[in-house]
Amino acid sequence: MIKIFKDVFNYFRLKRRESDFCVGFFCENKFYFEYLKPYIFNKSKKQKVLVLSFEELNFEKQNNIISYAFHTKFFRNLIFLTLKLKYLYSSTPDLNQSIFTKSKFSKCKYIYLQHSPVSLTMIYNSNAFDAFDAVQAVNTFQFKEMKEIIIKKNLKSKVFKGRYLFLNNRVKNKYNGDLDLLIAPSWKSNFYRLNCHINLSELLSKNRINYELRPHPMSLIKSEVSLSDLKKLNIKYNIANAINLNDYKYLISDWSGIFIEFAILTKRRALLVNTPKKILNKNYTNFTQTPIEIYLRNIFGKTFEVDELDKLVDELKEKTNKFNNKDIISQNENIQKNIEKYFFI
Repeated sequence: MIKIFKDVFNYFRLKRRESDFCVGFFCENKFYFEYLKPYIFNKSKKQKVLVLSFEELNFEKQNNIISYAFHTKFFRNLIFLTLKLKYLYSSTPDLNQSIFTKSKFSKCKYIYLQHSPVSLTMIYNSNAFDAFDAVQAVNTFQFKEMKEIIIKKNLKSKVFKGRYLFLNNRVKNKYNGDLDLLIAPSWKSNFYRLNCHINLSELLSKNRINYELRPHPMSLIKSEVSLSDLKKLNIKYNIANAINLNDYKYLISDWSGIFIEFAILTKRRALLVNTPKKILNKNYTNFTQTPIEIYLRNIFGKTFEVDELDKLVDELKEKTNKFNNKDIISQNENIQKNIEKYFFI
């Protein structure tokens, strides 16, 4: 009941001030907010910015940024249907396929900003970007994919090249932590169902390699794993909204785009477990562009089968003991070459 009253109050407050704004951002939750934050702050330097969310956002308040959170389904739907802005930026896909819908009262332009460097054709629903007026691409793979989506579906959408600002404010290529390893799997990859987290935890503890597990927010929402399960298993986890990848020497993942982010920041290859691919669009093979997470998998990472986790940990132990060796320098050169070739930087 309290949430309803808060939403009523916020809705009328917003409507009284809505004419003050030309630009808005929809940050569905705290996770997406971390990716949109640099774009919000950039826009706020020149104009007032409206921020809409489904969660209370924690950031240093600024006069040019006004934020409202809505918690009930009725008001979440109402706010989008009645929105009167010129531009709305978001990192939530599936516009018009969910509660996130276009306004019935304005000709607002909807612009999608990336929260991951991975494929637009494999890990998103087939209609994820169809309703957006413009879609950002942070690498040549995404740019070609979106071009092909537009042509195949005869869309009026546009695709534009943009830098992946999420990584801009993070110190690059400099280890500054005291942890050996971050484990950060994707969701819907069977990582937990295959007990990879349990097997890795046992092997890492046996070899005295300190680590943290970072479950994807969707893994928690979809009950692939729970924090109570991890506590019972004595698995240390990190669910902070933002983490610094430079706090870790190495990364273990599966199909998460974090292995690409890790390579861009640290110039080191990740160790990747070949769990089943995360595929939300089974027709991704109909596109000519190979998904970037497949193409760069053995360039930005080294792969291991699910039944080879012991080999993975053995290699990790050797790498950790020789952390400042020449192999890291050679990795650096090859990774940097591919970053410059494929990413808009």
